[in-house]
Amino acid sequence: MTVSDPKLKRAHHTVPRFHLERFARPPGPGRAHAQLTRVELPGTKRHPISVTSATVERDFYLMRTTEGDLTDAFEDQLSEVEGAAAAAVRDLVDKGAWPLTDENREPIAAWAALQHLRTPGEREMLAVATELASEITSRGLRAELPGLAGAGPHTYVRQRELSREDRDQLREIHLQGMVRSFRSAVATLLGCAWTVVRFQRKSLITSDTPVTLIPIADADIRTPLSLASNDGILVPLDRRVALLMVDGTGDDRMIAGTTQASKSLNQEIVNGARRCVFHHPDDDPLAGLVLPEPAQAQLMFERMV
Repeated sequence: MTVSDPKLKRAHHTVPRFHLERFARPPGPGRAHAQLTRVELPGTKRHPISVTSATVERDFYLMRTTEGDLTDAFEDQLSEVEGAAAAAVRDLVDKGAWPLTDENREPIAAWAALQHLRTPGEREMLAVATELASEITSRGLRAELPGLAGAGPHTYVRQRELSREDRDQLREIHLQGMVRSFRSAVATLLGCAWTVVRFQRKSLITSDTPVTLIPIADADIRTPLSLASNDGILVPLDRRVALLMVDGTGDDRMIAGTTQASKSLNQEIVNGARRCVFHHPDDDPLAGLVLPEPAQAQLMFERMV
């Protein structure tokens, strides 16, 4: 993909600024923008970073029109969803609006659904799935893949570097998939029971993958996680407020956060991160947590016999 139009927005946030700013130190003397502490997994590197630079991927949401021209309209559409969600989060977190109304619930669900679908991790999983499908198709459903003999289960990671053409095609497939999956993802989140956890002193972190799917307790390791298959969906809305969405009936509720709850929630956020986590520069919320290695996109499969 060759980009020559100077009017196109090229620096795309995979996590929006409105979210990151809620975990950042506000602008001040010598700081034009809010600032975060970025911690690279497994915690060996940490440094300050502006919210304008954090989670930026070049050309991540560029698409081609039916005429073949490049457009950043997808980025504009994401911004509309983010703007509505930012207003709803302000109502909940800053103004204490409760109980949640549909006018606030729906924008938050829409943003969380898109946030889950839009990440580089989701695109990497698509790349792995595409490569595995190609390998199986070219060799035959029952054939053994190199290094993966027997029925399985096998863990497959991407074997080849993507060409520029592959990346362009993968981008298109990913963005089209987001559009197709969006409405059902929002419906799933709106169908959950929501619990808002508000902290007075303890602080929360966020990550490059802020919508965390909590693993199913005692489930087989091969059980795939999705918005419809998990033990809860965790979204840190603010440095002091977390949202838990759990499949089932019941009214929304708000509860006070405890020290143990902050540690447990932060550990889940760390576990769900891809490459890094972020926190307020004045906080030390990672103390006592286990920081994993960076996540690697992989698929588990069993061969037909």
